[in-house]
Order: sequence, then C-alpha cells, then structure tokens
Amino acid sequence: MRQQQIPAPILFHPLKHHLGYIRLFLQESELLSELELKIALRTIGGSQLDLYTGPLSSQQLSLEVIAYLQQGGLLHPDAFRNYLAPSGYGLCSLSDGSGWTLRWGLHEGRHVHLHPARYSRHTQRVKANHLKTAIAAAIATTRFQRSMDLPLLNQVRDRWLALPPVEGYTAEEGLGKVLALLL
Repeated sequence: MRQQQIPAPILFHPLKHHLGYIRLFLQESELLSELELKIALRTIGGSQLDLYTGPLSSQQLSLEVIAYLQQGGLLHPDAFRNYLAPSGYGLCSLSDGSGWTLRWGLHEGRHVHLHPARYSRHTQRVKANHLKTAIAAAIATTRFQRSMDLPLLNQVRDRWLALPPVEGYTAEEGLGKVLALLL
C-alpha cells in the first residue's frame, strides 16, 4: 500500500484520523486481501474519534508538529514528557488553523502521539463503527461492482467488521454523513 511516511518521532494513525489518507486507502484497497482489509479496519477501534478533513497531508502535519516542538525545545523525549506532565497532553495549532492534541507515544522512537483536537477547525467527531462501516462499504461498491444500499452496508458489517446490521441511515446524520465524506 502506497502511503506517505510519517517521520519519527511522530506516532499517527491516518486510517483512523485523516480523511485524505482514507481516500487514498480506498483507491488502493484492491491490493488488499479480505483478511488484510479486516485487520486494517480493526485498528480503527470502536469508540468516538476525531477525523481531520483539512488540506494537509499526514506527512505535512507531522513535519509541522516536529517544527513546533523543535522551536520550543520539546522534541527530545525527556523534554516532551516534562511538557506533558501537568495534564498528560499538549495542544498546538498548525498552518491551516487546525488544532492537534499531543500525547505520549508508547512505541519505541515514536514518543509524540498525534491526534486531531476535539471540535477543532477541519475536524469532525465521528463514531469509529460508522467510519469502519463507511470505509468497508465504499470498498465493497468497487469490489462487488454494486451501488451503495442498505443490504451492501449490512453485508460488510457482518462479513468484514463482525458488527450487527443497521436498520437504516440518513444522509443528514451519523453513518450517512461519514458515507458522504467518502463517496
């Protein structure tokens, strides 16, 4: 799967938090087996999340955060940990006006865990299961050469996501709004 490399020390999950990356993922999803697709979608989790919809790529976001931390002398792990100490997180704004939450990353060499800030510019709050369903359904329309409908949605929820069926959705809320972002 072609993707932009996220520079260290940033830890960022673009399939969960970056609309541009998700759209690229959809375009290249034919390269994934059904098992690989299930594994990728499982990483999105099951709670609410913030989805960045702005113009900056994952790599650009990361580079701007690195520059922000360098300016403040906060890039080294010890300095970054001390910066986070009072509340467990930090906030920064980037060139497009979006806000980002910085937390401690638990992966070796990736100590800056980056999340879109809740309710910030270019960010939408979505349910993880709606995002997973929308991604799976968008992929299924191409794979199975079908148009989007409720039976297809419920087929991917069952087969790929192990989620119960939905009775319906509207374009104005929840799942329908996330589908509109992707299709």
